[in-house]
Amino acid sequence: MKKLLLAFAIATASLVSFSSCTKEVMDPNSTRTYTYVYTIESSSWKAITADRPTYELIIDEPDLNNGIFQDGVVTVAALFASHPDIYELLPGTIRDYHFTANYAVGSIAVYAEYRGTGAPVKPEKMLIKLGLTEGLVGN
Repeated sequence: MKKLLLAFAIATASLVSFSSCTKEVMDPNSTRTYTYVYTIESSSWKAITADRPTYELIIDEPDLNNGIFQDGVVTVAALFASHPDIYELLPGTIRDYHFTANYAVGSIAVYAEYRGTGAPVKPEKMLIKLGLTEGLVGN
């Protein structure tokens, strides 16, 4: 009987101590994502290397501020004129190009390295979708 009472006392103490723990949940409404879409003409790309042709595109975006740079999330995707029903996330190898992107406060740089055969050509007309998400530091 004493063993049963001891087991009951231990179970009760465990239940009380574990039930006092609370889990903090971030409020999903505490951050926002802002989306920007840019139409990019083929002529907008600037060649920056000749050995393995790479093209550069700089997009000025004043809403990419220091807060988003330090704590937020930036995403870049492309929608090509020849495939208007699929956004491709960058980085990625898409048809004849390997696309990458980087960012700094106030601007996004997108690079397209030509990997096709034959004479290099600038990327086709596309939409670039930029997502800027405010962030809350979690650690």
